Parts: sequence; structure tokens; C-alpha cells
Amino acid sequence: MIEYFLNMKIIKNTVFVILALSFISCSESQNYNAELKGNTMGTYYVINIVDIPKNLELKKIRLEIEKSLTLTNKILSNWDKSSEISKLNDVKNVGLIKISDQLEEVLKQANFINDKSDGYFDITADPLIELWGFGYKKKKKTNILPTESEINNALSLVNQKKLFKIDYTKNEFYKKNKDLKLNLSAIGKGYGIDLIGKTLEKLNLKNYLINIGGDILVKGHNKNKENWKIGIENPNLKEKLVKEIINVSNKGIASSGDYKNFYLSNGKQYSHIINPVIGKPINHQTKSVTVVSQNATDADGWATALLVMGRKKGIKLAEDTKKAVLFIEDVDGKLLKFKSSEFKKLVKE
Repeated sequence: MIEYFLNMKIIKNTVFVILALSFISCSESQNYNAELKGNTMGTYYVINIVDIPKNLELKKIRLEIEKSLTLTNKILSNWDKSSEISKLNDVKNVGLIKISDQLEEVLKQANFINDKSDGYFDITADPLIELWGFGYKKKKKTNILPTESEINNALSLVNQKKLFKIDYTKNEFYKKNKDLKLNLSAIGKGYGIDLIGKTLEKLNLKNYLINIGGDILVKGHNKNKENWKIGIENPNLKEKLVKEIINVSNKGIASSGDYKNFYLSNGKQYSHIINPVIGKPINHQTKSVTVVSQNATDADGWATALLVMGRKKGIKLAEDTKKAVLFIEDVDGKLLKFKSSEFKKLVKE
């Protein structure tokens, strides 16, 4: 039974997730519980840790978390001009580029999701994101839409299967087009969370919930010695209701939606979620997708991939690959839920 919901609105690709956090600041046992908050990646983080040994100072935990966050930003942030990914994008020639273990790990996962989603997830979609006014370089200034010619030109720089390759044994990235730009915003937060999780594990902390901008990783149990309970909010922002409650442990959770970050042109809504196959914002009934996976990186990437794909194709992929996925669709003005078989097992009755 959920004790209470913290009234936090945490954005991950514009989907709000409300966390049912079982948290207390101290206990009568030899261990204590703590909540850490801060800002990172253009949003904020909330980390709840249960059963911290009394000889482990909270100051040390925070310091290690901050180190992990700094490392994540210095490698993956498109907003940081000095980050590794920004420097890679700035290389204006074709050829080999040595990359870090961390970047290689993220790119390997991105390649896997790209392959299994038939290209609906593509980290080379940066030219399209910028063209439609949702990027890190510029904001949409007018409601004038890109022309077909502009879209086709941008699409010529989108296709991660063709535009780069990686030698995983040598940590070498081969840039096949000098104008290639990678955008890791659809997977970077998830990786940052997993990196923090590894940091906590090294400190021998086994029970925690990590949240960065709506991407979540839960391990072990809450303070009641139970699985963590996560509430997924209704995509209808006029109705502040929890749409679903899941009961999870040792999982990554991410949601993605099209209903918050958009603009209108001639009465039509254009979402920040871009379909990299056709070069245009998504235009279907699926309003949000929530994925529960083995880690936050995987959940983060797949939430975007399946939202781009849409429920009709996405639910089949989820069943074929045994993924735990919740699709919420707008059908004739009503929000309907579609759950994969694996997701149904997580629902708290």
C-alpha cells in the first residue's frame, strides 16, 4: 500500500512521473536513511538511500555522486561545449577518433536499440532536432515549418548504421561524414543514473532509488523492506492523477511523451519527438510510453524508440522481445492504457 506521493514533477522527454517514495531521515537500527537532491543535466536529481551504515558519512556519499554526475556531463552532454561528445561533433574531418570507455558503452547500447527498433531510435538525428527548433543550439523562433528540401538535406546526415562505426576492442570511433552530429539526450540521463548506481554499489549501498529528470533506477527495497512503488502520471495535464502504479526492484524505468514540449503552427501540434526515419515530428495517437528494463540506460533509449514507433508497432515488438511497456493513447479524446504482458506482471493491484 502506498503511504504517500511526493508532489514532484520530474521531466523526462516531457513525461511527468510521480514517485511513491517510502522515506525517513533516521531509524532506530544501526543504519540510517537519507534523501539527496541537486541539479544536473538541465534538471534536478533526487536520490533516496535506505540502510546506510552509520560509519558511512552522507558527505562522502554526496561527493561520490557529484563525481559521477560531473563525469557524465563531461562525456555525454551536448550542452557542454567542452564535453567529449561535443568535441567529437566538432571534428571536421572523416577518420578515427579515440573515445572513452564510458562513451563507447553508451554508443554500444545506442547501436543495439537502433538495430532492434529498425532505426526508430537514432542518435544521429541531431540535424533534424535542430531543424525543427528543439535542439541545444537554437530555439524555435517562428511557426514557419521546415521545407521538404530542408528536411531531406537534414535526413542525409541521419542514419547511424551508415554514418559511423566503432571498434570496441580499440575504443575507436570512425566518423564517415565530417558533418556528423550525435545527440545523446535520449539516452544520456539513463546512463548517468546507472553510473551513480555503480558508485553506490561500490560504497556497499544496496537499497536505493535514483531519479534524474524522470529517469529512474531502483535497487533492493524501500524502508518497509518492500519493493519500490512507482506511480505513472496521467498524460492529461489537466487531470493530476496517477495513471498506474507498479511494484519494482532492481529495474530501470523511463517514460517519454509528446504532449508537453511542442509548438503550434496553423492549429497543428508539432512535438519535439522526431521520427528519424521520415524526418518529421511524430503524428499518432500514442501520448506516452513507459519502459521498465534491466537498467536505466536501456529503459531511457527504448522509451523514446517505442514512442516514435507508436503503440501499434511498439506493442508487437514489446511482446516479441518480452519488454515491460505501458502505452497510453488518446483514442477519441479518451486516454487508454495498453500494457505488454511483462508490464502487467509489475502492476500493483
